[in-house]
Amino acid sequence: MHEHEYEAMFGLEDFYWWFVARRVLAEELIANEVDGRKMARILDIGCGTGANMKVFARHGMAVGIDSSIEALRFCQRRGLQNVALSAVEKLPFDDGAFDVITALDILEHTDDDLEALREIRRVARPAGMLLIAVPAYGFLWSEHDEALKHRRRYTAYELRNKLTITGYEVVRTSYFITTLFFPILALRIWQGLFKKSTHPKTSLKILPAWLNDSLIALLWLERNILKWMNLPFGVSVIAVARPGPIRRGDAKIS
Repeated sequence: MHEHEYEAMFGLEDFYWWFVARRVLAEELIANEVDGRKMARILDIGCGTGANMKVFARHGMAVGIDSSIEALRFCQRRGLQNVALSAVEKLPFDDGAFDVITALDILEHTDDDLEALREIRRVARPAGMLLIAVPAYGFLWSEHDEALKHRRRYTAYELRNKLTITGYEVVRTSYFITTLFFPILALRIWQGLFKKSTHPKTSLKILPAWLNDSLIALLWLERNILKWMNLPFGVSVIAVARPGPIRRGDAKIS
């Protein structure tokens, strides 16, 4: 991500519909996983400016890592101290150190997402939970992806397959932000046709309060549907997985 984007994220993360919907979904899954165990160890990979980590800390001892020193400075402005500078491919933690690991919109930034998934598996306890969110569908690629330095987008099948070959047992995968899929698709097509900027910019724009609140409410409905069924398409893919048993040759899969 370009460094100036962290300042924009810091200003938006607490209230912007996209961040709020993703954070609330993640917190619900974490709360169900730890079930009141305050000693649970939670790792937020790619913690960014720290809004998610601050909420996750309600459910255990939260630790964050990010590859940007600028992001960690914003974490410190939030009063977060358990943060470290690190790439996801080489985490500075012991094997089996964490009960819950989140990687929310992180894998798409990595040069080698399989290597990243193997390293995440290393630091997860055997029965631990990994929660992943990634952007969906290559045809949704836009200036937004370029500004955030994405390497790729995913389908649910691709994410599930990569989790499986790196040794995870996939609990579920689903799309998310389904109700806004077609408006966002139309916006991406429009932006591509009339792109004028020489430097890529994200699609994050401050919305009128009534519209921002309406989108949060709409995605509240989606989260409740997700309790009963997986969604067939959407702007994001989410996955819940657990480390499977160590198998001969896992580290050689490519």
